[in-house]
Order: sequence, then C-alpha cells, then structure tokens
Amino acid sequence: MIRIMIGKLFLILALLAPAAGAVGAQPLDEVLAKHAAAHGGLDKWRAVNSMIVTGTQVIFSNANPFLFEFRRPDSVRFEQTMLGQKMTIGHDGKVTWWVHPLFEIVKPTAVPEAEAVLARHTAEFESPLIDAAAKGHKVELLGKDEVDGQPAWKLKVTRKDGFEETWYLDSSSHLELARFDRTLDLPEPKDRWTYYSDFRAVEGLVISHRQDQEYSIRHVSLTVEKVQVNPEIEAGRFEMKP
Repeated sequence: MIRIMIGKLFLILALLAPAAGAVGAQPLDEVLAKHAAAHGGLDKWRAVNSMIVTGTQVIFSNANPFLFEFRRPDSVRFEQTMLGQKMTIGHDGKVTWWVHPLFEIVKPTAVPEAEAVLARHTAEFESPLIDAAAKGHKVELLGKDEVDGQPAWKLKVTRKDGFEETWYLDSSSHLELARFDRTLDLPEPKDRWTYYSDFRAVEGLVISHRQDQEYSIRHVSLTVEKVQVNPEIEAGRFEMKP
C-alpha cells in the first residue's frame, strides 16, 4: 500500500512539474514585455537604425561633453574626456579599438579581446533586456527585491559573450532602476553599480537621461542633453583608422 501511495505521489509531481515551469516562465515574459513597452515598444526600437546621444559626463569632479553613436547592426563609438585627455572607444562590427592617452595609446589601436568585451559594453546605450532573445542574451527572473527601498524585479542577464549582469526593474513602471556588472578600469575590471533616472520620451522612445555609476572609489554621472534617432552616420566613423 505504501509503495502504491509513493508511486502515485511521484506521478502527481511529474505531472505538475511542467505546469509549474510554465507558470514560472510566464512572469519573465510578462516582465520583459512590460519593460519593452515602457521604453516605447519593440517595434519602435527595432526601427532604430542609428542614434546619436550627446550630453555631459562628470568624472573626477570635472564636467566634459560625451558623444555616443550607434549604427545597426552593432557599430558603436563613444567619446569622453578624462583628466583633460580625450578618449574614444569604437567597434565597427568586427574590430574593437580605442584611443586612450592615459595608457599612452594615442592612435587608434585594436583592444585585446579580454578588455574589448567590456569596452563594447561601455559603449552601449540600449538596455540589453529590450529584445534580449534576438540579441542572443539569456534572461532569468530571480524574483522580487528592492533598490533603496523601492520594490523591484531582479533579473540575471547572461550576455551572448558570456558576461553576467544583474538588473533591477521598477515593479510598477518596469523601467530600469539599477544594474550591477563589471566595467573596464585597468589594470583589472571592477564591479560597478549603475543607477538610472530622468526618463523622457524622444520620438516615441523612452530613454534614461541620467545615469550614475559607482565603481572602485569613483562616481561617474552622465546627463543626456540631446538624442537624435535615425540620423545619417557614415560607416567610416566606426572604423579603426591609422
């Protein structure tokens, strides 16, 4: 009799397991869908073929302009000034390169792959949670959490390149509150927190106009002043040139 009851119990658990998995998967899809909708919707973002973002970056207590350029499918360029030196990170879809005078790199030079991955992340502007599957990223919903007392969804993102990040989305608006990842801060990568705020609509896209980053002993803030959607950008802007 006991064996029969145990057998029935295992059968019931086996039948319930797929249903439990489906229930667990549904909230993730729902959270990601609401996140994309909060940013203006997938259709809007999929229609973005290029973007230019300009604004002010404050680092080491000095404010300087920054420039971000994107051209589909995956060309990016990010320019900033640090300690009076202009730095540029670029990626043309194949090669990641930089100009980094603080490291005595004064001409465009290919970045070693160990640093190139993080350099590409640094030059990224769009949330990896938007259209994550199409980008090759894996997302897991870890449950509910808080950011400075604010209820949030906690998600783990494993990027296509293998790097992992933790994202926190406002449980009401589904816009990002914070991200925990690693950033390029030679001689070795550093853990970083990024906080997002001041969301504004630009041509139907909802974009954070303020980012505050904390890593090591640094505090870096980026304030967006202008966003251009689908401007003309020459492919040569992203290429490594001698």
